Amino acid sequence: MYSKAIADGNSAIFVGAGMSVGSGMVDWRGLLREIATDLGLDVDEETDLIAVAQYEHNARRGRHRLNTAIIDEFTRRATLSINHKLMAQLPVEVVWTTNYDTLIEKAYDNVDKRVDVKFSPAQLTSRLRNADVTVYKMHGDVSDPDHAVLTKDDYERYEVDNEAFTEILRTDLTRNCFLFMGFSFTDPNIEYILSRLRRMLKGALPKHYCIMRRPQKPIGP
Repeated sequence: MYSKAIADGNSAIFVGAGMSVGSGMVDWRGLLREIATDLGLDVDEETDLIAVAQYEHNARRGRHRLNTAIIDEFTRRATLSINHKLMAQLPVEVVWTTNYDTLIEKAYDNVDKRVDVKFSPAQLTSRLRNADVTVYKMHGDVSDPDHAVLTKDDYERYEVDNEAFTEILRTDLTRNCFLFMGFSFTDPNIEYILSRLRRMLKGALPKHYCIMRRPQKPIGP
């Protein structure tokens, strides 16, 4: 069980966008809504949001509006959710996330824990002394939107541009027991990493856990 992994010191957490949405941040559809409308698209009808971001990049010959959207949306004031607060109290030393915002860091700051944040490959070569927790922001940070993983090109280049993150995550997934929170398991990078691990280990992955929202009953007949 996950509680045993915590007691044994081999636990980790993976935080997805659902945690931030619970604090008032936008999800991917919210981030791209205005951009999609300007492109003549209905973001609620789109199933490939990475392609929408790529379409915007191609149409504008750059990512200025994408970067502006990241900054505008993920620097908004937000209240930490109860899940953030509970997470920060756990004696877990490794946290991974695909989120750009700084809510995780704030949650740990609020309980006086020293956080070592890694959002670029160059930061992986050093460690913050006496850090209580290391937060790996594998898709980047709001402070550096130009390198945030968002477009189809970004995802396709990820294994080359961010290979160090991939290797560390594979190792952590092999050695540690993860609790996935607010994560939908639709991210192409995570799907690829997990599938490769399953092949490499012949399906013998350690047991991981996730917290999922209970399915809602349909309304109406």
